[in-house]
Amino acid sequence: MNKVLAFAVALLVFGGTAAMGQGSPMFYDPYIVLPGSAGAMGMDAGIESPDVSSIGDVSDLYVMGKYAITDQIEVGARITTGLLNDWRDTFSDAVIGAKYGIGTAGAVTANVAVYNEVEEIGVSLGYLHSMQLGSVETSGHLQVGLLDGYAPVGVPIDLRVEPKFKVNEKLTAYLDVLFSTNTDDISNWMALNIWPNADFAVNDQLMVNAGVTAGIAGDMKQDDIGIRVAAIYLLPTK
Repeated sequence: MNKVLAFAVALLVFGGTAAMGQGSPMFYDPYIVLPGSAGAMGMDAGIESPDVSSIGDVSDLYVMGKYAITDQIEVGARITTGLLNDWRDTFSDAVIGAKYGIGTAGAVTANVAVYNEVEEIGVSLGYLHSMQLGSVETSGHLQVGLLDGYAPVGVPIDLRVEPKFKVNEKLTAYLDVLFSTNTDDISNWMALNIWPNADFAVNDQLMVNAGVTAGIAGDMKQDDIGIRVAAIYLLPTK
């Protein structure tokens, strides 16, 4: 019960709209995943748009690759392009980062925005954790952004909470809750968004993830219904 209460309090206080796209992400990995076994590799390619009716005008395209150096340490990089976004540069941002596993259910994360449209370095630090809340496996990722690349004013604070529901051997559903704010003005920067999505396993190495995004509350919430679709390729250790 204490774990449930702590998670609920964290959700009300912190948040995570960076994962919705439309700006340099604070985390190279689009998904909440602990470091893999040594030698494991993964690649993602996807599209994310905050407005499903204007996909050709306001969408980000991204590619991500990651590699587990050891059972505890994973490194990765993510590149975003604005080819389908009238408001962003063709080469929008590049983020590199790492996860360091702690125990069997947690990891600290660190990322650097080495390139973005504000032409400033940004650093994010975070903690990722998975737990059982009743019968539901739930993961969370709390992050703070530092330096001008992420924080021209104040300190942005993001939290993403993700309950996981296994439907069958091929299909897994998630209900991501993303909440964000900034210490410069907590109420005016606040945004609560949701991202119901699902993984469909094509085979042992290829998955397709798809879902919609929507704003729920806060001055900075997403205004329209958005969409995210990605192909995920995993190459496990042999």
